[in-house]
Amino acid sequence: MTEVVKASFSDIVGRVNNVPSLPEVVTQVVRLINDPRSSADQIHKIMTKDQAMAAKILRMVNSVYYGLPDPVHNLEQAIVILGFKTIRSIALSIAVINLFQQQDANFNMKSFWTHSAVMAQISRLLAAKAQLPDPEVAFIAGLLKDLGMLILVQHAPDETKKTIAVAREFRYDIQRATRKVLATDHAEIGAWLCEQWEMPEDLSDAIRNQSNLEAASDKKLTSVLMFGEYLCGLKKIRFAGQCGEPKIDAEVWTHLGIDKTSLVEVLSVINDEVDNAKTLLQIVM
Repeated sequence: MTEVVKASFSDIVGRVNNVPSLPEVVTQVVRLINDPRSSADQIHKIMTKDQAMAAKILRMVNSVYYGLPDPVHNLEQAIVILGFKTIRSIALSIAVINLFQQQDANFNMKSFWTHSAVMAQISRLLAAKAQLPDPEVAFIAGLLKDLGMLILVQHAPDETKKTIAVAREFRYDIQRATRKVLATDHAEIGAWLCEQWEMPEDLSDAIRNQSNLEAASDKKLTSVLMFGEYLCGLKKIRFAGQCGEPKIDAEVWTHLGIDKTSLVEVLSVINDEVDNAKTLLQIVM
């Protein structure tokens, strides 16, 4: 009996003829915000080149998501009030979610983006509690964590369908199920995409090692993603193929400094974070 050769990482990315690219405005904004010498005026001038995005950012700023006491009437004011890093998170959220809107009969996009948006919110919350230097990086990591699945849905549809079937039959988590079908997984593909977008190295590394804390270079950021996924599992906030039982390694708790009391505190505000995620999606999509 001939053994079936599993498609490798190189095979899958080789099928991607055109790597999805972020809008030039967003790329410029991210570069500016990552440069400590940049000013609000510079960021404002770039962002006004994309009026649709500017309008969505203003809608977001004036939504219950931020709950500001007074309405914000212009983009420049929004940049000053929210800060550069928060604006970066919003701009990336709008760009990435709008970039992947293809429909697939075997993959529910609404469930996927709901999970990703909740992951982003929870990751920011956990990062703040764990005193990471930039919780907004954790927000972006949470949002992009499972993006490799959408590359697989687009460019490996048959294998993805088999993966979901395996996950459902054996109650596997999505990475274990994917490795039964492919010689790669969505985490490796997602990290590759983040590298194409010139995301910070620690962010790409955390996404690649989202199930392998030992291999991760940034243990805290990777632990944030692991704990966020655990909480999403407890709350049944999942997308197609996520069928394993929620579990978490004791080392993750240690890296984040979270005890049972802290867990209760986090769980008590998860519903608020889910509502915030829904607000984000209503404005962006």
